[in-house]
Amino acid sequence: MPELEGQVAIVTGAARGIGLAIVTELADTGADLILVDSLPTDAAAAAVAERGGTAVQVRVDVTDRPAFRSALEGAIAARGRVDVLVNNAGVVSTRGFAELGDDEWDRVLAVNLTAAFVSTQSVWSRMVAQRHGRLVYIGSRAARTGGNNAGPAYVASKGGIQALVIAAAKEGAPHGILANGVAPGPIRTEMTQLASYQDESQATPLGRMGRPEEIAAAVRFLCSPAASFLTGTVLNVSGGAVMG
Repeated sequence: MPELEGQVAIVTGAARGIGLAIVTELADTGADLILVDSLPTDAAAAAVAERGGTAVQVRVDVTDRPAFRSALEGAIAARGRVDVLVNNAGVVSTRGFAELGDDEWDRVLAVNLTAAFVSTQSVWSRMVAQRHGRLVYIGSRAARTGGNNAGPAYVASKGGIQALVIAAAKEGAPHGILANGVAPGPIRTEMTQLASYQDESQATPLGRMGRPEEIAAAVRFLCSPAASFLTGTVLNVSGGAVMG
């Protein structure tokens, strides 16, 4: 029996890249999906259908807090439960301190960090009532290393994600809610700027960039019964870009 059969999973930033890979991986577990993005999620919904699951598509701007909360609450009410939340929505910012404007700072923090807080709040009461839940937050190696060509807004937002993992894990533990994170290294997606490296062999000690599917596999593990004694941890899936 697939490990998440009968469970409902929300994935934000589900339309492409790492989010689409996570949706596909979780669909293989038997979970039903709630797909959240400001972009169309037709490809993700098709991937779920191909695997025999069902998907609800929620198109919303995660920075619009009232709309985001309302959309999530409506989707969860329609499903009647929520077991997994994967906070994946994110944007990149490369401008340094001298060039970074207030609007860009505010938007990066809103998408990368505040939206994760809002979505966590939206699922919290149901997970507490169920005495079961899995929260997964997609961070970045930039929170520890500064990344490659990552500006202070991005680094700060991902540092906040690592702290949010700890806060959620601490508060959720008595209620059976496990909270963990995945910190990717350089992953080949539409958001990646390969030009940041003279060649791909310099991206990581393993001599290549990662694939979205490799992040999705880590997420699947954290959502599975195999991770039942793991909380408050951020897995570095970085090809050796972060060690220790």
